[in-house]
Amino acid sequence: MMVLILLSLAASCPARACDVCGCSLGGNYFGILPLYNKNFVGLRWSQAKFHSYIAPTQYLSAQQSNDTYAKVELWGRYYLTKRIQLFAFVPYAYNNMNGTDQAVSASGLGDISIMANYVVVNTGESKSDFKHTLIAGGGVKLPTGKFDLEDKGKIINRNFQLGTGSVDFNVNAVYTLRYKKTGINVETGYKINTRNSHEYLFGNQYRASAQLFYWQTAGAFSFLPHAGMNYEQAAMHKDGDIIQVNTGGSAWLGSGGVDIYINRFTLGVNYQKPVSQHYNSDATADITSKARWTTSLTFNF
Repeated sequence: MMVLILLSLAASCPARACDVCGCSLGGNYFGILPLYNKNFVGLRWSQAKFHSYIAPTQYLSAQQSNDTYAKVELWGRYYLTKRIQLFAFVPYAYNNMNGTDQAVSASGLGDISIMANYVVVNTGESKSDFKHTLIAGGGVKLPTGKFDLEDKGKIINRNFQLGTGSVDFNVNAVYTLRYKKTGINVETGYKINTRNSHEYLFGNQYRASAQLFYWQTAGAFSFLPHAGMNYEQAAMHKDGDIIQVNTGGSAWLGSGGVDIYINRFTLGVNYQKPVSQHYNSDATADITSKARWTTSLTFNF
């Protein structure tokens, strides 16, 4: 999940990677949710890996880091009314940084998000071969995760923290169109960040995705294979009034996966691979986003 790799450098620090959609500081995403009239609660696990490199200079030798961001998230949806949905996201993060001169691990509660969506259109129960649904809304991300973790007396890379320390706001929209068993799911979202108590401001984040899917049943099982593209973009950070170099950027990712439905349970797996990435790194730095995985299990009621 938005959303992008941000690289923070200091003259005495090693190369360090950072946040991407799906990591602790990114925006929330919904994915394909075909059971429109159902409440659900579930767990989903996500992992993203990055490699960062700083070329040697007159004063420093080459630096590199391999970083892993994993997260287990409790999330769910509850219908207050026929048209108003409440969502909650409670993440628990496991971050690991393995660099030339720095090896750090951190785990704990991340930033909790609460969102409300309004069902603008829902023809999911109609007899027509064409069915479509549009939901839109927004919510707030609360500063429940630690954001001042230190290593050797110095604060760790801002994007390695478990939270941002700020109250942030999300807006989103999801549109699904289906003809018989084939359809497309389009999702977009924007995250508006505010300053934390350290006067640090993460850049606002934008994300969008389009997924083609095919609905198939086999006995008691239903299958929903899907494939598509994701785009994510983030503005540069500010520390006070100073724009932070090596932060922000954009990426395109190809994705594919399958959801399996049996009785009230849904098991899902999704794979994303970057196909194009451009980050605001300087001439000496390079950072590469690796493949990402997400698996989920939900109970519908």
